[in-house]
Amino acid sequence: MRIVPFSVVALVGALGASSVWADEPAGGDSSSPPPIRRYPPSSVRVKLVGGGLVLSGLAYGGAYLCASTWPDAPGADQLKIPVIGPWMALGKTGCAADDPDCGFAMYFRAILTVLDGVIQAGGIGIAGEGVFMTTEASGAKPSKKTEAARIVVRPVPVVTGRSTGLGVVGVF
Repeated sequence: MRIVPFSVVALVGALGASSVWADEPAGGDSSSPPPIRRYPPSSVRVKLVGGGLVLSGLAYGGAYLCASTWPDAPGADQLKIPVIGPWMALGKTGCAADDPDCGFAMYFRAILTVLDGVIQAGGIGIAGEGVFMTTEASGAKPSKKTEAARIVVRPVPVVTGRSTGLGVVGVF
């Protein structure tokens, strides 16, 4: 009896998913597929670099604000160094001199320090991806070899008398 609700959900999900496929372009031959881009357009480069630097800057700003607000916390001076500062501060994690039994606060501060270090490094990585990634000019046409190698794969529901599942069909 449990299989019936799952079958209904799978069927509704699969049938509803067909409405999210893009419409065919107006005008032109609908049998020819739209051009396939192998790489993203070059306009993405600036957005990635900017987004990565903003992400790192926000994480560094938060760490700098915390280091300035609580200068007596162990490792606060290291948090003022971008990208590698949180990792240096992690080695100095401990309790402040005026609070020898900080307990949970020490662990919470260490978790936030690691999170800040990961976000700062990730932002620099995103910016680096934007600088070094391969892009495609917006007016470039895909080669015939790329058009011939187009693969289309779609999920479809499989419902029989004894089983329910999800299958995959495609054009190779």
